[in-house]
Amino acid sequence: PLSVDLERYYQTENEDENPFICSQPRENGMRSCRSVPTLRGEGGGGPPCGLDYEAYNSSSNTTCVNWNQYYTNCSAGEHNPFKGAINFDNIGYAWIAIFQVITLEGWVDIMYFVMDAHSFYNFIYFILLII
Repeated sequence: PLSVDLERYYQTENEDENPFICSQPRENGMRSCRSVPTLRGEGGGGPPCGLDYEAYNSSSNTTCVNWNQYYTNCSAGEHNPFKGAINFDNIGYAWIAIFQVITLEGWVDIMYFVMDAHSFYNFIYFILLII
C-alpha cells in the first residue's frame, strides 16, 4: 500500500496562471483526469520519471518516481483561474466572462478552459459570440 502523503488532487506549479482543468467522466472534455502530465526530474527540466513507488523502494537506482500517476480522481477545485475572476459559478461572473469574450481580451484562454472541462465543440459558441 502507498504510504506517502500526497495532495488529494493534482495541481500545477503555478496553479493561478496555468490551472489543470479536467473533464468529469460524463462530459466529453478534451482533458481527462488521466491527462495529468508525467513528472519530470531535476526541477521539471530533466527526463521523465518512470518508476512507481514500489519499484523505487525495491531498487537501488537513481531515477525518480512519477508521483503524478497516482492522481486518478477529478474534482472541482477550490480556486478558479485568474484569481477567481474567470468562472461561471453565478450569473454575475458568467456575464463578466461573456463580456471579456465579446471584448476579445483573453477570450482564447476562457475558450480553452471550457473546451478542457466540457466539450471540444464549445468553440462554436465562442466563434458565434464574437461574430
